[in-house]
Amino acid sequence: MNEIPEGVRIYKGAVDVAPEEVGLSSEQLNKLKAHFYGLMERGELQAASYLVARHGKIAAWNSLGKLDGTQEHGDLQPDSIRKLSSLTKSFTNVAIGTLIEDGKLYLDQPVVTILDEFNNSTHQDITIFHLLTHTSGIMPVSGYFNEPYPREWWGAQGFDNWIRKILQGTLVCEPGTAYNYSTVGYALLGEIITRVSGVPYEQYITEQILLPLGMSRTYFDVPQELHNQVLIVDQYDHDSLTSRQDRTGGPPRSDSGLHSTLYDLWKFGQMLLNGGTFEGQRILGRRTVDLLTRRHLFNIPAYHWGGKIKDKGQALGFDLAIDHMSFESIGTFQLEGAGRSALFVDPAEQLVVVFFVPSAYSWVPLSVLGTKQIIWSSLM
Repeated sequence: MNEIPEGVRIYKGAVDVAPEEVGLSSEQLNKLKAHFYGLMERGELQAASYLVARHGKIAAWNSLGKLDGTQEHGDLQPDSIRKLSSLTKSFTNVAIGTLIEDGKLYLDQPVVTILDEFNNSTHQDITIFHLLTHTSGIMPVSGYFNEPYPREWWGAQGFDNWIRKILQGTLVCEPGTAYNYSTVGYALLGEIITRVSGVPYEQYITEQILLPLGMSRTYFDVPQELHNQVLIVDQYDHDSLTSRQDRTGGPPRSDSGLHSTLYDLWKFGQMLLNGGTFEGQRILGRRTVDLLTRRHLFNIPAYHWGGKIKDKGQALGFDLAIDHMSFESIGTFQLEGAGRSALFVDPAEQLVVVFFVPSAYSWVPLSVLGTKQIIWSSLM
């Protein structure tokens, strides 16, 4: 399908340049509209929005589809707010980088030097590096091994010592020997940020990253007056948006707690592409960005929901394009969040890509893989 029917509304955000001015093909990028419309017609997506920027200039920014999958609530707008889920981890990565820059942490620092719960023979060798690269051996995210009865960890919220709760049982591998995607590992990183910085994780992210970058529509708790601008897929999205549970004593929201917009995420991605600065605001130094985004894992296997990857190339918390099967340039760093949100930064092409492809399905391959192929094929 190369065309979409008349009457289908496409909403346009404010762009800085025509695609051709930054070496992109308008004709190719326009294929995204029909691509997403086709997925929506097949019931695989509720809506879609995307922003493509090159050389620091926004060249495409559009949205189509419904804002709310549970009720009639208007259409998805280019600057609608969406929960980021695991894309939140990218902010945790950067926060760890700031503390490394301040001389308060080092990569191979044993976690036991900060969290007493690691003072045992099972956990004492786990380092901050292991947590950032998902190689600690601590419990992976629920369902990672395609287990028939996945164990949830969110019940730890109600325990006096949630750290001890998630450390129960044996490790799934010796630290450093295998990649196992661990959400709870990022909860631990959030606690490390809190302990080392002296302020709560959410406050640290807000003060050190969100405010300096002018990410004015990014929140851990979306203000009630903006709830009607939040992209909702199902009742769970709605309930999580409106609930205000007491988080005292529980884990920080360092694995999946943020909500944001395409425009705000572009600022964050552009900061990383720029080597740590954006519009005069320095978040990180160039060397720290290089440390966070270069390859750190070699010949490390990953079960990866049955994908059984033999060599999981990984940066510090970011996924990394490492081979010629990747459509994006080798060295592109990226992260996705369930639901689904995605951020890609391609240093070789000076490209930042952000998109929301909300769906009731956990994984719609063409919504991510097909989208990347269309966008990277627009490079002239």
